[in-house]
Amino acid sequence: MLPPLITPYFPQYAESAIEDSAGKLLHGSISAIFGGLFPLLHPDEEWPKCKECGSHLVPYLQINVSSSNTPEEFRRRVPPLGAEGTTILQVLLCTTETNNGTCFEGWANCITEEESWLVRRIQFAADGHDLADPASYESVRTELEESEEITVIPERVIAGWTAGRPETEHDEGYLYKPEEEQYYEEHEPAEGLKLLGYPIRGKYYNNTSVSDNCQVGDAGSHDEWQCLIQLGTREEDNPIYTTGNIYVNQCALHPDSFEAVCSGTW
Repeated sequence: MLPPLITPYFPQYAESAIEDSAGKLLHGSISAIFGGLFPLLHPDEEWPKCKECGSHLVPYLQINVSSSNTPEEFRRRVPPLGAEGTTILQVLLCTTETNNGTCFEGWANCITEEESWLVRRIQFAADGHDLADPASYESVRTELEESEEITVIPERVIAGWTAGRPETEHDEGYLYKPEEEQYYEEHEPAEGLKLLGYPIRGKYYNNTSVSDNCQVGDAGSHDEWQCLIQLGTREEDNPIYTTGNIYVNQCALHPDSFEAVCSGTW
């Protein structure tokens, strides 16, 4: 039996610069912010750091899962934390340069042990009174901008997302029969940043979960991973992906359980 088709969603970037992008993200007039140096934080919250090297994490993707500009199918996978206010899904990475690519890549490839990212849902009040003043983190932003070892990703505003053609599981050379080649060509997974769909897996992969399984809950170890976000692929002109394709898996049973996966044909 062929794998079920899953619809991916691709970013619609704003055509021009957006003023107060963080405010617009909080209020839902845009769906997401890619990159930048403005993670939405609570007052008195420290800027998150890498558990491996101690560097400050860099915002990679922040998505408003309370906004109608974010695909409903994705919002069902990552539901808002409350009916009131705004829930943001944040993906922050350690982009410090190491012998293994970035520090995050080293962890995703299971070369280092301590987490080099932060993936979480964070809740803010509708009026934003519990949003930290960005000026209080000016020294951290200056440190990141001036660092020669840390990659800062230029900010791009994602106004919304466009549904792509439904995708099937990535062919690793043995999944599809010759008579199914046309079917695969019509539904081959796409590269680049996307929500849902199937990831570009490649022949080999490493993942950061213990024994490949989710350990959350009382049911014991279980393998219920689904691709939530394909962060990027090796073919892109992106300094974060020097070693392979990287994506975020989410446990189908526990919406706040994630693993990082790095894949490729090495």
